[in-house]
Amino acid sequence: MEEHRPPALQENELREQTQDRLPKVKEAIDRVGVSGLKVALKLRGKSGDESHFLADVDLFIDLETDRKGIHMSRLVESINEIICKDCHDPKESFEQLGIGILTELQKRHNYRRGEINIATTLLLRRFTPVTAKPTDEPYDVAVRVSVDGNVFRKRMTVRAIGSTLCPHSLETTKGKAHVQRAEIELSIETGITENIVFEELIEICEKSFSSPTYTVLKTMDEAAVVEEMFRNPKFVEDVARDCFKQARNLNFRGRLHIRAVSLESIHKHNAVSEIERVFE
Repeated sequence: MEEHRPPALQENELREQTQDRLPKVKEAIDRVGVSGLKVALKLRGKSGDESHFLADVDLFIDLETDRKGIHMSRLVESINEIICKDCHDPKESFEQLGIGILTELQKRHNYRRGEINIATTLLLRRFTPVTAKPTDEPYDVAVRVSVDGNVFRKRMTVRAIGSTLCPHSLETTKGKAHVQRAEIELSIETGITENIVFEELIEICEKSFSSPTYTVLKTMDEAAVVEEMFRNPKFVEDVARDCFKQARNLNFRGRLHIRAVSLESIHKHNAVSEIERVFE
């Protein structure tokens, strides 16, 4: 027996029946979109060298009260369109990439407020303190580009791992102390044109620890790292304050957030210190 199927709906008919239909509850949505999209990105440095990244991308827009939903595929299409274009002419920063995707999306979907978050791992070449062995150190980084009307802003976030040595135990044991791994997450939200780069934020974080950490350490390097920690004991509060002092010297306008965490070696809990400020 011949199977009867309904005729295929055209795209405009689908839109009229689904996303563009009136919702039962007429309430505006602040953020709706996609998250956790894994993409391969390419950036071009000022010297012309290209860097490749595997990134997690989130893309959101707002939705007015009289529409049931957004066209999710258009968000992903906008991301793919800009990434494909950048294969031949890569952008110089994640911020430029974010602006490009949000601008492309405006051609495909009506919205007023939108934001894109691009998160990846940045590998920076370091050298051990004594033997100068090369070591590529990982840093989690993310940039969020947002637009409201035609005004763009950005939030840059870095996460660095270092070590701390406790000043209190150093005094109470007459020269002995407990040490632990520590982390700093530093975020700066500011205007899109502010000249702030990930490498600068990472350096600020690493200078705030008792000592930086390294993937590779030879015997003499290990001794140097330990000696540096004993010369520079810090509470988690010291780490946050030192990070704040350096970040404030960037002289930007916007919001600063610092979260320092000490992964305590003699406790079953962590110690946390945070600073958040707005600079006009």
